Amino acid sequence: MRSNASETMPGDDRRGYTKGTISQPTMEFGYLRRVSMGILVTAIYVFLLSPIIIVVFTSFNPTTANTFPPSGFSLRWYGAFFESSGFTSAFQFSLWLGLIAAVAATVIGFFTAYGITRFLTKKRELGQSLAMLPVMIPHILISISLLLLLTVLPIPEMTALIVGHTIICLPFTIAGITASLEGVDKQLELAALTLGASRFRVLVEIVIPLIAPGMLSALIFAFIISFGDVYIALFLSGPGMTTLPIEIFSYMQWESTPVIAAITTLQILMIVVLGLVIERLVGLRKIMRV
Repeated sequence: MRSNASETMPGDDRRGYTKGTISQPTMEFGYLRRVSMGILVTAIYVFLLSPIIIVVFTSFNPTTANTFPPSGFSLRWYGAFFESSGFTSAFQFSLWLGLIAAVAATVIGFFTAYGITRFLTKKRELGQSLAMLPVMIPHILISISLLLLLTVLPIPEMTALIVGHTIICLPFTIAGITASLEGVDKQLELAALTLGASRFRVLVEIVIPLIAPGMLSALIFAFIISFGDVYIALFLSGPGMTTLPIEIFSYMQWESTPVIAAITTLQILMIVVLGLVIERLVGLRKIMRV
């Protein structure tokens, strides 16, 4: 017998759509959702980047006023930065201090991360938590603690300053190096130890070459943290030990010209370049994972 024409075929939906296809309302809803998410993400990025964009454009202002948008285009304030002995000497001191603190934090962070990943088994999470404590403690408290330590122990101010910067950089080097060590097969180390190599030789000839990109990334990230510090330098800096952030802070108490915007733009450019290097080597997400 012929089936009734009004009956629905087995492959048909009662609403008139074929099974396996996406209905038009569903497609429109998915499109609107993607557009809405795109607008939201764009708005968030604009909100986050707008202060940086304003500072960058202000640095090209030809006048002495910090106005946005700028009334013209000029590199006057970049020249003023390089001609100022105070700013350039502070910049050089920040570079020197950041390099010393980054190297110290990377060396200490390597041995700490190696000990956590290789020798702590059941208490590994506790070891990682203790290593990350400086991230949870405000830098101003670390600065005050070191300042009080100077009144008790005869420690030179320069040593205390380096120690303070090393402390605030240490958690980031530990996190980055730990992430790199997790990608190294432990069997390689065990094989070398079985063949008679010492633990030190295993570290130098096997472990360090395998995690060299991670260690370099951790060093760069530690340098960025040290270079931008304010609190440690504010409390522990002495004569001839003025960092660039402190020099900027002192300058802004008496004057306000676009030279600060120019210096900030140069720092932003330096940090972006170093961040791209880190991303190229191992990825920023591995360094930030704590």
